[in-house]
Order: sequence, then C-alpha cells, then structure tokens
Amino acid sequence: MSRATPPRPSPVDRHLHRATRALPHHGGYLGFLAFLEGRPPGIDELRDVVADAVTRVPAWRYRVCGDNRRVWEPAHGQDPRGHVHELRLPEGPATLEGIARAAYEAPFPEGADNWGVWLVTGWAPGRYALACRVHHALQDGLGAMAGVGAFMLPGLELPLSVPPDAEPPFRLAGTARWAARTLPALLRPTARWTPARQEAGTTRTLHLTSCGTERLKALARAADASLNQVYLAVTAGALRAWTPQDWSARGAGPLHAFVPAESRPPGHGSATLGNHLVALRAELHCGEPDPRRRLDRMRESTDRRGAQIPHQRAALRALPRVADLATRCLLHPSRTALLTTNVPLGAGLLLNGDPVRQIVGLPPLLFGQPLTVLLTTYEEQATVCFTSDRGDPDPGRLPQLWQSALTELEEAYAPVPPR
Repeated sequence: MSRATPPRPSPVDRHLHRATRALPHHGGYLGFLAFLEGRPPGIDELRDVVADAVTRVPAWRYRVCGDNRRVWEPAHGQDPRGHVHELRLPEGPATLEGIARAAYEAPFPEGADNWGVWLVTGWAPGRYALACRVHHALQDGLGAMAGVGAFMLPGLELPLSVPPDAEPPFRLAGTARWAARTLPALLRPTARWTPARQEAGTTRTLHLTSCGTERLKALARAADASLNQVYLAVTAGALRAWTPQDWSARGAGPLHAFVPAESRPPGHGSATLGNHLVALRAELHCGEPDPRRRLDRMRESTDRRGAQIPHQRAALRALPRVADLATRCLLHPSRTALLTTNVPLGAGLLLNGDPVRQIVGLPPLLFGQPLTVLLTTYEEQATVCFTSDRGDPDPGRLPQLWQSALTELEEAYAPVPPR
C-alpha cells in the first residue's frame, strides 16, 4: 500500500470517532509516559527529533476530521514542531502518580490536538519524562507506541497500515460459525454495579500502582494461565472489594470487560494508522469469593484462540454495516461495564542515549463506561493505571485494593507446606 493512501476506516475507528464528540474531557485520547535518567534535551532539540520522526511515522501526518465516514484526512501544511510542548513541574519530591496526572491533564494547544509530545522536567535533577498522547480514532495503543519508538530508534521506518494482500480472507461459512457460537453471549447484559449508576463528571482521575513483572509471571505459571488472565483475575478481585454491596446477593452475574485484542496479521505489527483491534468480552466474576474460582471462571471468555481473531478482522472489513451495529451493541454500558487492556512494551529503549526506566500508560475513558484499567509491562516493572470520571465509590482506593487482590491470588496458589 502506498504510504500516501490511507486505509478505509473500520467500524471501530468510526465508533471511536463518534464516542469522543460528546466527552467533556479528553477521554478519547490514549498515551504513554516514559521516565528517563540523564540530562533532559532542550525543547528545540526535542522538536527536531520529533520532526524527523514524523517523516517516518505516516500516521502522524494525518489528523482526525469532522466527517465520521472518513474519520481522518491528511494534515497538509502541519508543522510537527507545533505538537511538541514543555511541562515544567515544581522542584522537589514528586510521586509517579503526580507526574503522570500532570501529563494526563496537560491541555492540547489549539490546532495541535490530534497528537502531542510533552517534555516533563523540573522535579529532580538528572530525571525527566516524555509523554505522548494521541486521539484514539487516529491510532491504537500499539500504533502509538510504535510512533514513540520511532523517535527513540533513529532510522526506523513505519508503514501506514496493513497491505491489502496481507489481510485475512473473508470466509462466510467460517464467520457464520464463529458468529453463531459467539454473538449470543455478547448480547447478554452485564451486571449492574454502583459506578454505572453515578453521574459522570467533567474531569477524570488517574491512579497508579506497580509491581514486579515477575510476580505476575510466577502467578501465571502457578495457575497455568496467561499473564493477561492473571491481571484480569486480580482486577476482578479489586473490583469485588471496591463495591462489595454489588456482589453480596447470591447468583450475581459477571461484570463484563471489553478487552481489546491485537488483530494485525503476523509480520505487520507496526502498522500505525487506525485501530487494528477486535474484541474479547471478559467475564469478571466479582461475585465469586474464591480467588482461584474467579480465575477459572473467566478463562473461557479470555481465550484468544476461541475469539477467532482473523475471522473478526475479516468481518470488520467485509461487512462494515453489520460490524458497526455489533460494535455499538457490544460497547454499550449496559453490556460492557469497563475497558481493561494490557500493553507489553519490551525493554531497552533509549532517548539520546538516556535509558527509559519505566513506562506508564495514560488510558482513554470512553463509551460512557465509568472505569478504564490499563496494565503496561516494561522490562521488569508492571504498572496498572485506573482512570475514572466518577467519584463514588472513590477510585483512589483501587491501587491498594488491586495490590491486596494480587496478594490474595498469590496466597491461593502458594504451595501447601509438607506436614
């Protein structure tokens, strides 16, 4: 595909485009915040680095337009240096969460609101951070992170999208079998829970917690589960403790979480424009008091093999009207209670020779849902971010509740000592 020819927007791109219009906050943006050690570059130096990267990140030469049919358009005449900003914090001790919140809330200048890069400095000598935020209708998380990688890896050239000849073929019989087996469950309503009954605010909160990645990997090995399943099971335990009144009745149904699943064909993981996502609808059994059973009961709904991801991707392309209706239905708050996502970020990133020590996700908050939970893993550090626009129950309790749920699940899988 020519780098000058954008792909056709998918129903997911169009739904994200619609979903951001009525938001009273920047909930339609996703991003990452990288913490580095070294001498911060000057703002003009960083603008030069980003301007060079934009020549190699074709998605950043587009902007979201007002037409929901087209979603994006070329940003002719755009100066990429105008998308690079400086955020200076007060000198003195600063928490990881406080720095992330400042980057999360930084306003976009007028005319440069599709994507932006912030140089965050001031709180300590020899330390700085780099934030990147992008409109979700323009890019998904992996596309945005690939763009960040381009200005940390000089010379890296990224494609605009997936070439048509690499797309999975649409096979009606296979898609019909997948739909018959999967879609009825997607139409079942999710459990009613307290945050969904609260009125949305005009601002968002952001709270963080971290643990060693090895803790999650060790639990995954002990439970014979994926790291993502462990993360979701711990999240279910935290949500159970967050709103215990919602799970006291016997027979409480599961809370359904939208789990984006990467759908780029193998070998095309760095496609940058648009959202290359399909859906898993994870069942979080918050009403189950046994942490092991909470994990066991959500395994089937988070099985990527059963999701038939190539069939879903092909159907999104071949049946856009049907896919658009299904997307709207699935993401309605009555069917999906929250967004949970997991972005692995590798290791060894550098900027001008300075090492990236930790990366924190800055998740979107969309679709009228009251909560988004994002796990990022970079090197040996796993960070969980919670963002919400509801104040009751207090989302500030979630980091500690998540840590307690992690300990609870670890204890449930701890070896029984010999007698």
